[in-house]
Amino acid sequence: MATITYTVTVATGTNKYGTGSKYYINGTVSPTIQLQEGNTYIFDTSATTNGTHIFAFSTNPNNSPAAAYTTGVTTTGVSGQAGSNTTIIVGNSTTTTDQTVPPLFYYCTQHAGMGGSAPTITASSGITDKFNPAIDDIIEEAFERTNVRGTRTGYQLRSARRSLNIMFQEWENRGVHLWKVKLAKVPLVLGQAEYSYATDSVNFPNDISDTLEAFYRNNTTTTAPQDIALTQISRSTYNATPNKLTQGTPSQYYVERKINPSIFLYATPASSVSSTSTPSNYQFCFYYLSKIENPGAYTNVSDVVNRFYPCMMSGLAYYLSMKFSPERTLDLERIYESEMLRALDADNQGTSTFISPQTFYGDGVMS
Repeated sequence: MATITYTVTVATGTNKYGTGSKYYINGTVSPTIQLQEGNTYIFDTSATTNGTHIFAFSTNPNNSPAAAYTTGVTTTGVSGQAGSNTTIIVGNSTTTTDQTVPPLFYYCTQHAGMGGSAPTITASSGITDKFNPAIDDIIEEAFERTNVRGTRTGYQLRSARRSLNIMFQEWENRGVHLWKVKLAKVPLVLGQAEYSYATDSVNFPNDISDTLEAFYRNNTTTTAPQDIALTQISRSTYNATPNKLTQGTPSQYYVERKINPSIFLYATPASSVSSTSTPSNYQFCFYYLSKIENPGAYTNVSDVVNRFYPCMMSGLAYYLSMKFSPERTLDLERIYESEMLRALDADNQGTSTFISPQTFYGDGVMS
């Protein structure tokens, strides 16, 4: 395995924590450094600017809360003096399980906000799904595509994270997140028409972006569970129902698309399809697309599967170009849409083609 040496200096700069004294690694302010398992990394801290700073590793960003990482780490000499360095021998998870190294962060033990990320990667492990860039790496890649160079300002970083959240909302509008499909199972309640997070905060999800399909589940039959598909109807069809509290076996449902959606069943559950003593006997089940999570801290990874990484970075570059380099917007939009088509093609469910007759309901809603 290789031995790699980095030169560490300290100077005023701006990173994701703000402006002030920052670590510069080989002349770059607080870069992300990938540590390959099995390699030895020497961080040369002999530059005089390191005099009042002690270079160290943690499993938490900025070592907050405190979680210093010392396995395989040795410190030689006095920081800021000739011959001083911090060395880390990164464990090799392919040989010894307990040597697996978590994602790390480098920091100064004396001053907050100076360091950056040091994710670990496995060498020749056969793992092909290891690349999972942090939010700050995604932002940096997007800015590079816009030809906006130099050290990122705090405003640029905040603006980029905001644009990333807006883009994720656009993806939800397109239905572009099949990897976020989840199944909810909500117990049926005698005579209850409306189901929502407000009526059942234990079983009804609070992260619904859109519903896909629903069914009534009977867990009491000899061939349990027995599932019966429900038909989704429109608001006008549901409103035209004379007695919405008619009891029976649910066969239709209407989704009220609010910030926190509600789902209305018709008919409402009768005593034969609900149970107070054993609520799980009879369930209203539905598949739904959950919301894409807010990126949060810059050191977090995105809530996106790897096949959408190129699309995500191209899309963020397009969004940022509208604010920082409008001359690049048209080109970046074309690249974004092209990457989107490729990602959607990879994201399809690959089902067999079949012909289904169309069914029309009373108000012209088509199924």
